[in-house]
Amino acid sequence: MIGISSPVWAQTDPAAPLAAVPGEDETIVVTGSRLGGLQLQQASPIAVVTAKEIALSGQVNVENILKDLPQLVPSSTGASNNPGGGVATADLRGLGANRTLVLVDGRRYVSYDSNQIVDLNTIPAGLIERVDIVSGGRSAVYGSDAVAGVVNFVMKKDFSGVEANANYRINEAGDGGTFNGNVLIGGNFADGRGNATLYLDYTKRDGILQSARDYSRQALVDDGEGNLIAGGSGSIEGTRFAIGGVGRKFETDGSYSAYNSATDAYNYAPSNYLQVPQKRFMMSAQTHYEVSPAFNVYAEGQLINNRVDNKLAPTPFTGAVSLDADSSFLSASSQALLQGLDPDGDGYVTSTIYRRLTEVGDRVSSTDNTAYRAVLGARGDLGGGWNYDAYYSYSKTRAVETQTGNVSRSRVLQALRTTYDANGNLVCSDTSSGCVPLNIFGAGNISEAAASFITIPVQNTSSITEQVASASISNRDLFDLGAGPVGIVFGTEYRKEFGSYNPDYALSSGDVVGFNGGEGLSGGYDVKEAYTEVAVPLLADKPFAHRLELNGAYRYSYYSTAAKSVNTYSGGAVWAPIRDISLRGQYSRAVRAPTVNDLYSGSGQDFPTATDPCTTAVALTNANLNASCLASGVPAALINTDYDGGSTQIQTVVGGNPNLREETSDTYTAGIVLQPSFLRGFSLTVDYYKIKIANYISSIGTSNLLTACYGDAGNGYTPYDTSYCAALPRDANSYAITDATNALSNTGGVKTRGVDFEARYATDLGFGAFGTDTSRLDLRFSGTRLIDFDMKPIATISDLTVSCAGKFGVSCGNPYSKWRLSARTTYSTGPMTVSLLYRYLSSVEDDTGGYSVNHIKAYNYFDLTTAFTVKPGFTWSVGVNNLFDKQPPILGDNQEQANTYPSTYDPYGRAFFVSTSVKF
Repeated sequence: MIGISSPVWAQTDPAAPLAAVPGEDETIVVTGSRLGGLQLQQASPIAVVTAKEIALSGQVNVENILKDLPQLVPSSTGASNNPGGGVATADLRGLGANRTLVLVDGRRYVSYDSNQIVDLNTIPAGLIERVDIVSGGRSAVYGSDAVAGVVNFVMKKDFSGVEANANYRINEAGDGGTFNGNVLIGGNFADGRGNATLYLDYTKRDGILQSARDYSRQALVDDGEGNLIAGGSGSIEGTRFAIGGVGRKFETDGSYSAYNSATDAYNYAPSNYLQVPQKRFMMSAQTHYEVSPAFNVYAEGQLINNRVDNKLAPTPFTGAVSLDADSSFLSASSQALLQGLDPDGDGYVTSTIYRRLTEVGDRVSSTDNTAYRAVLGARGDLGGGWNYDAYYSYSKTRAVETQTGNVSRSRVLQALRTTYDANGNLVCSDTSSGCVPLNIFGAGNISEAAASFITIPVQNTSSITEQVASASISNRDLFDLGAGPVGIVFGTEYRKEFGSYNPDYALSSGDVVGFNGGEGLSGGYDVKEAYTEVAVPLLADKPFAHRLELNGAYRYSYYSTAAKSVNTYSGGAVWAPIRDISLRGQYSRAVRAPTVNDLYSGSGQDFPTATDPCTTAVALTNANLNASCLASGVPAALINTDYDGGSTQIQTVVGGNPNLREETSDTYTAGIVLQPSFLRGFSLTVDYYKIKIANYISSIGTSNLLTACYGDAGNGYTPYDTSYCAALPRDANSYAITDATNALSNTGGVKTRGVDFEARYATDLGFGAFGTDTSRLDLRFSGTRLIDFDMKPIATISDLTVSCAGKFGVSCGNPYSKWRLSARTTYSTGPMTVSLLYRYLSSVEDDTGGYSVNHIKAYNYFDLTTAFTVKPGFTWSVGVNNLFDKQPPILGDNQEQANTYPSTYDPYGRAFFVSTSVKF
């Protein structure tokens, strides 16, 4: 933390040894304020995860450690395959990972891409002392991105000795093995005035395919009658083709038959990863040396290499092509069909085809991500109670993504246009580049030579660089109004961000089919800031005022982007009428400036979950929707048919927007803290929060574009604004919506409110085991009650509001459970510690009410850990996660992926782990 040189305590709660709880006159450096203070005496609610709880979790990656916190909604995890990239992110309140500022020791950490989000995989779990979570806007204290709050990882300091740890976990199914080994080496020098620490960490995680679980091996779809049936993609191995809106498919012998989406859809699920494989190496070093009380220099550095794979089913080729009507690949009946549909008699028929190119193989994306970070700074005592802290940090992440299994669109079109040579052999009309005729007319008919011709390897590189120069001076004892010393901080900060994305020629040209190709990106911005923070104790030890303290913070920022001048500020108070009870409240104005990706990302393709309303039965029975479908160009005979192949995804064009303005948020919190003197070791906090974000940066969403254009059941399918229909163009041959336009914009905003609570109790027991007559019981119960979560996706349509509290689905995404609870019970006696963790997610409903599965029941999870201190310095732990083997809800492929929400609900089943720790 900046400006404070006081020692760092683990935390001030009953989880610490009862004899080691700091007194009221002592200070710990807590997140949310640069002036320190006790955790339970802050105006903003702060949740803490201790190193002990981290060890008891048995988890390797930080993502799985944080999942126990009710304030965090699952974001990208190791189960995120499409999209994914192998990263893990933190998402406070479900407001988006880009609105949660992740810090390490109070400083910005290395981002993984131009979205400027921290990959939690790059934070070494074995080096964490504790994790502080401050919910609510903290931009006045920490700058941009702290709209939802701050997650600060406090790392171990002044370590002396050697500590080695090893952890291995595996699922009961025998798959997904994950190994982690790390070693921490440190020592003091110069009579304790200096310390140097080195940390090395290696992790290897095995992949799991969706074919390994019953619930995920088959893509499931809604049958329209309230049931889930086998489904999949309309791009099939044998080629589905549509001429004049009539769907057919080719058989292996080149003949054709009618296409039936219920029986002919391609099952793409088995090839996808349920757990992405990962290899990660980390090295972290830190040192400090006190030259004098006025000059304490420090430095730290990190190097992280993270390698992950993502896998998808073979490329689906979709588009209008010219089919050779007399190709020898076709049966006589197929030749007759095509020749009869040849309008100009040139021998070629234009048709929209849907072909799964299984002969090419699965699409695999391998990402090699290397990040490094360096910090150099100095702090010290200036005299008169004034301290300073100044540092410079540089971080850069470079990712190289190599993709295999991709297909060149131009080569497919070239290989499909055939003719006969002088010897009567079927050849490409254009024989350049060694073209080989492509037989798509039946499953398995593409030759090895043709598959090789259309295959195209691609690669792209991306990078994000951040530089921060920061300086502050502080005084925690400026003067005393009779209730305690007034504290103040002044600081200035300069930050520069620059990102780039460089696809190779094939990707940038748009010739690659399958993976989401896009234009390059190159751009950046800088921001100059000045800030101050003050804490003023007004009253102490008075009647009805055991303690009354006010705080305030202000930050001025000037961005080189359209945001320009930005002001953020906060103010709060803590009032303890008696020693045992404190009331607290805080108001914060926060901002989030557009990221490099928000501003400068080029156009690319996405395939979000969305259903064309004109394919549904209501399009026949509702006059408004029927008229809208006809107006969009869908023939009357095709309404309520699978002219789009029954697809649950719509190809969409996404991209950045250089004209984006900053988001602004207003956060209100009010709470109570109980620490009854008659019940030593007990504390209870209850806090209400309300967050309102304006100019919310997001894409409108393809499903919301559909609602704007076609209306919804709530308004009788009356269009909200027909101008948005232009963003939903239809293919001239198949009439399917393709290339929906969904670039980033400042949308209507988000409002959310709820209540957080946490109770802790620790007590010594008068009995024990293993030769001891005492033991200890630690209890923690925490939770969040979500009251409202409302999104307004289109700023100009006030009637279109999506309410997500207690909902899941196309508009809301991952479930927003109204109740999220976590409880841990830990019993320690002698060399043994037993800990039981309980997690609860309340039931949720489908946000549209139109799915077969429109209700997910409440979920209860239990994790059990036992640790033994075999001898001093040697600890052995065993445990089981998901003790009762709770299976995830099966929802169909209109959800996140794998027919469920694998980031919210455990997708793997019961898992076991064993870990050892040796210190000497």
